[in-house]
Order: sequence, then structure tokens, then C-alpha cells
Amino acid sequence: MIDLKQVIQDTQDLIRIDSQNPGIQEAACGEWVGNRLSDMGLAVTSEVVEGNRRNYIASVPGEGDGPRLVLLAHIDTVPIGGGWTVDPLGGEIINDRIYGRGACDMKGGVAVSLGLVEALTKQKRGMRGDLVFVATVDEEAPDMAGAQALVKIGFFRADDQVLALEPSGTRLRIAQMGLRWLQVNVTGRMAHAGRAHLGIDSAHVMSRIVDRLKSHVSSLPHEDEILGKARFTCGTFNSGVATNVVPPSATASFDVRIVPPMKIEDVIPMVSGIAQEVIGDFPGAEFSVNPLGAPRPPVRADDASPIVSGLRAAYLKEVGSALPQGGADGHEAYTDSSMVAALTGSKSCTVFGPGSTDVAHTADEFVPIADLDLVSRVMWRLSQDW
Repeated sequence: MIDLKQVIQDTQDLIRIDSQNPGIQEAACGEWVGNRLSDMGLAVTSEVVEGNRRNYIASVPGEGDGPRLVLLAHIDTVPIGGGWTVDPLGGEIINDRIYGRGACDMKGGVAVSLGLVEALTKQKRGMRGDLVFVATVDEEAPDMAGAQALVKIGFFRADDQVLALEPSGTRLRIAQMGLRWLQVNVTGRMAHAGRAHLGIDSAHVMSRIVDRLKSHVSSLPHEDEILGKARFTCGTFNSGVATNVVPPSATASFDVRIVPPMKIEDVIPMVSGIAQEVIGDFPGAEFSVNPLGAPRPPVRADDASPIVSGLRAAYLKEVGSALPQGGADGHEAYTDSSMVAALTGSKSCTVFGPGSTDVAHTADEFVPIADLDLVSRVMWRLSQDW
């Protein structure tokens, strides 16, 4: 069995290691994970992703000819930010919740993964297939460089069953929305605000593009039974040099999330088309649309894949009811597992983990100890029935 007390301790220890991205990043956290695995008696390898950023890999050999179970566990977090009422690097337990940046996204999931690795190393018989643990870097960034590096070196096998213990509300996240980040630039013409008619107000042009895109995306007819409808957010908007100057340029970052049957390669043409329509009303204005990070198409695991069917069977045995899926928790959030599916075409990549995306990336982020317990029990059952 997985030792829940150790999982709780590991979650706290991991939270207390600053691994903000952007920020100090993951070197110290990766070293801690590598030492933890070595202390279990496992051979640990590290693959350089860039600079001092490394993915850490360890395996527990299995028996028989079952497929590998690959656990992807990112060790970076988003920046701490403001508004906290507890120490964001404290790992404090309050009312059976562990608080801190990364508590649910995803240091609690990392701790459960380590707990499974340790439990299997102590068991005399192995799974019917290897268990492979990978601590990845850069999941919270546009490129998801850790997952991409694994694919580039040919790490994954065709029959690998890939699982990220990301926060999913302990529900099965069988599908993911597609995601494209873009930077849009508008060039107008500077002028004195008192002679505004001589200029081209880039902020006005950009506002029109944002408004029209918002309406266009919300009116798209596509609706997935799990993922819902497409979504658009203007995340940042910067323009202007002074209050009394017509702004000569504007830059905005867009977050576009799509659902099947939409294609990720259609997003840039869609945005460019809307921008071109708007620009037509402002002679002399220009625009450009540039991608930010890697394209992330919609992905969905196969219901018949060993990881999905195995999780459902394990949950039913442990809880006595069917593993819930869908709902509002997390299908908008791309993960390392999703990126692997997108890059390899695998239908055996999914997400199931402790904590809720409602509190991920927020002040006073936490993971319930009850979730750590439930996911630990389900993962142990999954390994025994593999």
C-alpha cells in the first residue's frame, strides 16, 4: 500500500521548495526528487532539457509483457502572486488541507506518484509491465519543454499508458480542449490628442478586434459533450505613451480554446481574418498575428485503452461507484499528458489526480488530504490489477 503519511510529508516538503516558472524554476526541486528516488534504491537518470533544467526519470521493473505505466509529474509551479493569507511556501496543514503554491498543481500528485514508486519497490512482485516515473520541467510555460523533450528523444513507446496526476477533482479527465496562445500587434499613427483625427488610434483598433473575436468565438456552433464550447480570452492588452497622445501601437495576448471538430491550425487564420475585417475600417493601420508557444490540439483518450479502463476498474473496487468524468474540473487545462498525446497521436494519455483546478493558480492554493488518500488507494489498486 502507499504510505499516506509519507505522501503528506512529501507534499509539504515539495511545497517548501520554490520552483516558480517563470522565476527560480525547478533545479532545486528536481534535485530533491532525484535524491528521493535514489534513497529508494532506484537508478535515476536525468535528461537535460535546457540549461540546468532536467527531467528526472526512474523505473520500477515489471513482470510479464504488460505495457509500461508512465507517470508524468511536473515540478514547476506558476508564480506565487499576491493575496495569500498563509505562507505560500509553508506547506501548512489547516482543516485537513495542505496549503501552498503548487499544493494541488501538482506537488500533491508528484507525492502520490513517488508514493506508488516507493510502495512497488518494497513489494516482492512487480506489475505486469514497468512503472516509469518522470519529473518534468516547464509544464506551466507556453512550450511545455519538458514533455516536448521526452518526445524528441523517442522516450515513449507505442503502447505506453501515460497518466498525469494533475488536479482533476478526483475525476477522470479523458479529454482536453485545444489551446493556442497568440500575440497580436496593431500599428496605428501617433498624433496629438487635440488633433486625434490626424492619427490612427491603435488601442481603438485592438479593442474592436477583441470585441469582434469574443462575439465570433462565442457564436461558433461547435459543442463537445465533455468539453463544451470554444472560448476566447484577451489575457493582456498594452498600448499608449501618454494620456494626451493617440497611441501609435498596441499589443495583446490571446488565449483561444477550441473543441472538435475545430482544428488547431485553423485558429491563426480565424484570428487573422477577424483582424483583417477590422483593419479595413481604419485605413493606414496594420496588424500581425504571431504564435506564442506550441500549438495544442484537442485530444481525447480511448475508452478501451488500458489506462482508462484500468482507472475505472480500480476506482470501482476502492470506492464502490463508477469513476466520474467530465464536469467543470480541468478539461480546459492542458497538461504534459495532453502534449504527449498531441505530439505522438497516442490515445492512451489521460489525467486523474488530487485537488481541484478551481484553486490551482490561485492565492491560498490547497490540496485536500482526503484527495491524496483516495488517489493513493486508486493508484495502488491500479498497479495491483495492471
